[in-house]
Amino acid sequence: MDLVVFGIVWIIITAVAEWLMHHYVGHNSMYFLLSNQGNITLHAFNFLTTMLIPVFLFVIWFLVFSAIRFHANSPEAKQSRHQFTKNGLFTGVWITASIAVNLLFWLHPTAADLEQMFASQLPSAQRNDLVVDVTARQWEWIFSYPQYHLTQTVNAAGQDELVIPAHKKVQFVLRSYDPFHTYDVEAGVIHSFWVPAFGIKEDVIPGETRYEYIVANRTASYQTNPEVRVQCAEVCGPGHPWMEAPIRIVTASQFHAWVAKQQKMEAASGA
Repeated sequence: MDLVVFGIVWIIITAVAEWLMHHYVGHNSMYFLLSNQGNITLHAFNFLTTMLIPVFLFVIWFLVFSAIRFHANSPEAKQSRHQFTKNGLFTGVWITASIAVNLLFWLHPTAADLEQMFASQLPSAQRNDLVVDVTARQWEWIFSYPQYHLTQTVNAAGQDELVIPAHKKVQFVLRSYDPFHTYDVEAGVIHSFWVPAFGIKEDVIPGETRYEYIVANRTASYQTNPEVRVQCAEVCGPGHPWMEAPIRIVTASQFHAWVAKQQKMEAASGA
């Protein structure tokens, strides 16, 4: 009878929790997302959460049920009517189920999603529509576009700004050093290239070059949503909290118009 009651209640609370989870997922658990790589991350999060809800509730309900069903009414020790030193069936089912769940999570989403991310870095996939060099320094993000001979792009307020076209593959080349001062390139500090709206975060380490690949699936800007920004996510000194830069994701025609404007600005400044 105890197993029947335990099982029925577990099924009911699991069904309710799964319904609430899917209702929550319908509102996007990452709040605001607009990249292909971010969608892979979101899918993995949703899948893992859905599969782990029954396991989590089984353990919690087992503890609660045991505390209620087998609590002692008296501090005096009494002999139990049933004594068990081992339960081969329970042990076998628990170990088998644990191995199966871990193998499943290793295959999907871990291996399956990593394969998609690694595929974007294969030589055959290196046909990037746009390459953006991202330089991290204390405490600033500098963006340059080698294909368009732009060394540092800024907005009307003179703030460093990242602008990319929607629906185009972008390769970010990430480095950490100070281009305005001559010193040992490995003497800098670690930064972290984090774009909440892309669902990515990559450490930027002095002396190393790292890469990220993104396809933004719609237009957006920092002005419409503050998650469309580059933010340093690695403590890098007193200016760390303010080391951010706005992003604009625009149409192809808007991007080319912006590039032409930036080229004129750099030519006028003699850069």
